[in-house]
Amino acid sequence: MSPHEHNSARPQARQADRERPPAPLPRRRFLQFSAAGAVAAALPVAAAGSALAVAPGTGRALAAPAAFGPEPPLMHGYSGPQVKEWSPATDRFARYLRSRVPLAPRIAPFAPTQAHPGLDPRPRLMVLANDYVQPGWETEGYPYGPVAEAYALRFWQYADLYASWHGLPLDGEHDAEEPPYGFINVPNPGYTDAAHRNGVRSLGCWFWPRPEDFAEIVEKTPQGTFPVADKLIEMAGYFGFDGYFINQEAVIPAEQAEALMEMLTYLARKAPEGFHVQWYDSLTVDGGIDYQNEFNAVNSPWVVTPAGERISTSIFLNYWWNDAKVKASREHALAHGLDPFEAVYTGQEIGKYQFGQPYDPAAIFPEGGEPRTSWAFLGSEMVWATVTGDKSTIAAQAPAYTRERQLWSGPAQDPSRSGRTHEPDTGKPLDPEGWDGTAHHIVEKSPIGRLPFVTRFCTGTGERFFIDGEHVGDRPWFDIGVQDLLPTWQWWVRDGDGAPSDAVRVDYDHTDAYDGGSSLRLTGGLKAGESAVVRLYKTALTLTATTSLGLVHRRSGGAAELTVGLVFADDPTETAWLTVEDAAGSGWSRWSRGLGRWAGRTVAAIGVGLTAGAHGAPDIAVNLGELRLTADEREHAPRTPAGFTVDRVVRAADVASVYLGWEFAPRGVAHYDLFRRTPDGGREWLGRTFDGAYCVPSLELGTESGTARLELEAVSPTGRRSEPAHTRLTW
Repeated sequence: MSPHEHNSARPQARQADRERPPAPLPRRRFLQFSAAGAVAAALPVAAAGSALAVAPGTGRALAAPAAFGPEPPLMHGYSGPQVKEWSPATDRFARYLRSRVPLAPRIAPFAPTQAHPGLDPRPRLMVLANDYVQPGWETEGYPYGPVAEAYALRFWQYADLYASWHGLPLDGEHDAEEPPYGFINVPNPGYTDAAHRNGVRSLGCWFWPRPEDFAEIVEKTPQGTFPVADKLIEMAGYFGFDGYFINQEAVIPAEQAEALMEMLTYLARKAPEGFHVQWYDSLTVDGGIDYQNEFNAVNSPWVVTPAGERISTSIFLNYWWNDAKVKASREHALAHGLDPFEAVYTGQEIGKYQFGQPYDPAAIFPEGGEPRTSWAFLGSEMVWATVTGDKSTIAAQAPAYTRERQLWSGPAQDPSRSGRTHEPDTGKPLDPEGWDGTAHHIVEKSPIGRLPFVTRFCTGTGERFFIDGEHVGDRPWFDIGVQDLLPTWQWWVRDGDGAPSDAVRVDYDHTDAYDGGSSLRLTGGLKAGESAVVRLYKTALTLTATTSLGLVHRRSGGAAELTVGLVFADDPTETAWLTVEDAAGSGWSRWSRGLGRWAGRTVAAIGVGLTAGAHGAPDIAVNLGELRLTADEREHAPRTPAGFTVDRVVRAADVASVYLGWEFAPRGVAHYDLFRRTPDGGREWLGRTFDGAYCVPSLELGTESGTARLELEAVSPTGRRSEPAHTRLTW
């Protein structure tokens, strides 16, 4: 890998590419205030017990983009000295940049419900990519914000590890013409939330070179400790992520390389169970740079000692491999007592070559043979970046998400029909027909193994926001941290005989939702007696006498019968279908059915079906707003959140960034929703989080003095809401 301007490493495929000077990066246009309005104003807070609002405490003022407000929580990088001195008490945005979503366990592989039943489930996938790719991503790092132009990954079911590889400027340096970057950047907490919800580990990134003394990084105390290593563990614990991707890509003295290996060994001994350190194939044990492009005697000392002690959990191999090198990598791992799927990830430059890969994944996954290693991607956000032009609206982003489905599900955008139609052409990098699709080689995975299971199909971006079918927000937004569990297969559609069908199309609808910013929309037409079956979720849900199935849906066209199908693990060739009745009226219709007759059986997959009657069903249009399986509908509503206060406010002209806090009590809570009461007695949605702190990045105040009543509700996994907590903002 090599540095991309000040960002952390972008892997390259030729030496000439490393020597070519990087192109200048486009810079975001920042909001300009008048002299009077540019200063953040302290706003008094009327709520009892609230802290007096104050202006920023450390670092110079940042000029945030206009839509984002004057000072939203902003991520930054950390230098070696800053890591050694790190404390959440002095890291000014730390409280607002945490992930609290626990890492979900995944269910066991179950071949009969796989899109490819014969696919080996052992190979894993590492995804090293930019998060969001919102405007200005080169220097900015927001966990959420009030614009729709931000890429939110919709395919977590194939990844096992995720890391946002780009670097970030040091705190207070984001607006510098040439900002210094930290050697550590922690992962975006929104992405960690989504990753953990799907059972994916989230990693921070280490990148070297940086303009500081590497001796600071590998300093060892007389007591035998390594301050940087200790702080890396502490930072991961506080921010809620699972380890680090280490890209050490500059020559260092041999003694420093030796110290680094000792430090990583120390890190491995002290880190908690499940902590993952992935080493990039670059540095040699004597401090040189030599990309091996295979797992061998040169780079394996960074993974395991001769005595068998692990130093790194895994290695990300450089990209210039071939069949012989991948085969040798597997053999070298086995010779050292390592599981090649757990320890070796063969890298692929998705961002550079896109669909026209010169290094064929068939070397990793030989046709008709056993897979050899795990797989790693660099730059899967290319699906967004390669779609040029305006992407400020959800509709304009459709080509990017089409390309995303091609990357993950294959050129047919159906994981059960993955596979290339011709050999890849490096001269046509955006031709998906030369790409197999990730689903062709990596088994889809699922965390849906216990009740309740509830999804509202929220993708993590939107132009509106809805709660219980009510339209409560008109502003565009992005926050992948509130993304629901999305369908396992995107999109697997069959006719009544099991043949692939294009009669019914599936996609997310961001114009209407039951909860969140999107719903699932089925459109198309069926002739008399025809059916379409949409396989949605891979599960391992054991039913009880009180389990019920629920669906919230809305029809706007067509007369096809809507059904929900359950595939049971003990008889996966058959599907039990339940007919969904429509409620009277044209709004959202809630339907439920008890499943007690199947108590003790395990649901292995869930889908929906549409069947036309004797007169056919043209112009089908059905939105699914919620799908749920719950064990007991008598779930209690959460308690009213305690300690709801305004912590501080940063104001510029008629807009403010408002920092809020409360007592985080996660038991029985899926998330918290924030609102502002409107003058007509209604309420406006301000944000959603699973945490005890949140910043409303851009709250409109108006030029006159006034007050705003803010409300906070705790929401259970099935959607039951607490009584609201209140606080008041006065300006």
